[in-house]
Amino acid sequence: MTHALFNSTTTRHIEQTQVAAGAQLMVRAGLAAAQWVATRYAQDTRIVVLVGPGNNGGDGLTVARHLKEGGYKVKVHYLGSTKAASAPTARALELWHRAGGTLDDSWDEQDDLVIDALFGIGLSRDVPEPVSALFKQIENSGQKVIALDIPSGLDADTGAVRGAALHAQTTLTFIGDKPGLHTAQGQDYAGQVLIFDLDIPPNALPAGDLQLYQPETLPGSLQRRQATHKGSYGTIGIVGGAHGMTGAPLLAGRAALKLGAGKIRVGLLGAGLAVDLLAPELMLASVNDLINQPHDVWLAGPGLGQSDAAIEVLRVLLPRPEPLVIDADALNLLASHTELAQLCKARTTPAILTPHPTEAARLLGIATPEIQQDRLRAASALAQRYGCTVVLKGSGTVVCNGKHLTINGSGNAALAAAGQGDILGGMIAALLAQGMTPAEAARFGVFVHGAAADLWRQEFTAAIGLTASETIDYARKALNRLPLA
Repeated sequence: MTHALFNSTTTRHIEQTQVAAGAQLMVRAGLAAAQWVATRYAQDTRIVVLVGPGNNGGDGLTVARHLKEGGYKVKVHYLGSTKAASAPTARALELWHRAGGTLDDSWDEQDDLVIDALFGIGLSRDVPEPVSALFKQIENSGQKVIALDIPSGLDADTGAVRGAALHAQTTLTFIGDKPGLHTAQGQDYAGQVLIFDLDIPPNALPAGDLQLYQPETLPGSLQRRQATHKGSYGTIGIVGGAHGMTGAPLLAGRAALKLGAGKIRVGLLGAGLAVDLLAPELMLASVNDLINQPHDVWLAGPGLGQSDAAIEVLRVLLPRPEPLVIDADALNLLASHTELAQLCKARTTPAILTPHPTEAARLLGIATPEIQQDRLRAASALAQRYGCTVVLKGSGTVVCNGKHLTINGSGNAALAAAGQGDILGGMIAALLAQGMTPAEAARFGVFVHGAAADLWRQEFTAAIGLTASETIDYARKALNRLPLA
């Protein structure tokens, strides 16, 4: 289900407002997490709670106390000085001691379950080396980890790792969901994310800083009337396919066909093919013939290359008023040719840019690691610089149209394979051709692409070996399984 994501500043504001109104959020969080653990782990489970002096540590101490009072064998491993504990955590420490609990200085690898309450959403520095070494020790031991609010060392706003972080199988996050749990390295470290709203009324929450996009119904613009024909669903022109790269635009065209576009023409820069035997519905032509024909939507870039002929294709397409998806080599040409970048910015109809992190770095003139350190900021910067809707691909794909940000809530590592970007471009173009706005087509296309991989992974659990060609059929299946709104 699509829902709001709150950054750390907003989350702290909600927390402070609720506490000022009398809500005992630490008590609620600790009890909720303890009850969740108690319903899933037997009483003979040996549990250690990793605690720090901040409020996240107070949550952990409250969990530890409730579990101990419930008959569990619980240890608390406290890092840092108890004198530095926040006021709520100092109170939780007092209650822990009253319950007969103690603080352990040494780490015990014999425990079965680790509850991570060391660093919360307020982490503002890299994790120090001694703690980093402890994280490695925990992970090497094979102990299961449950994180409270966010895995320690993970940035709640960006999903970047602050030097080191602790991998969790499950994250119990409080008040509301966080962006960093769903993009960059967040999904690898957070595992399954469960949200505990701590009984805060919905009307006490702001709208959210952005959304996790997980639609549950088919958008109305895709629901078909009986009295229609192929022309009702748009004509797409795809340009690319330099010598040796013909497969890329063909994959894009096949994806566009199976996501509902009415007609697709593919213009090839390289030696032309007469027919695509796997998809004879595609109409193939030379690029020069294609770009002089009318189309409802354009896709430029799959296998385009960076030749003078490729540059000329973009010079012709960029000023045109029809919706345009820019992918692959077309993105690299924008990054390296000021004239093309200016033509993109001057468009009256916003284009959709679909870069992976390295392409995004070229477009912004920075290093790839800088993109991954803050993917939300990078997507916003690209949207502003080029006046476009941006699809920043990767784990937790970010979509930004300059006003609104979303993180995609579908997909898995199976999509890390050649040709997946080509079919995503074709899918987005197909949705544009069927009447979606650029932002809607980008968000929904990315979601369906990820949902296809999720559907495939139900059969192939290790997520190894999904090809782009296979993904197309799974995408069509995932799309048609969505109920009508």
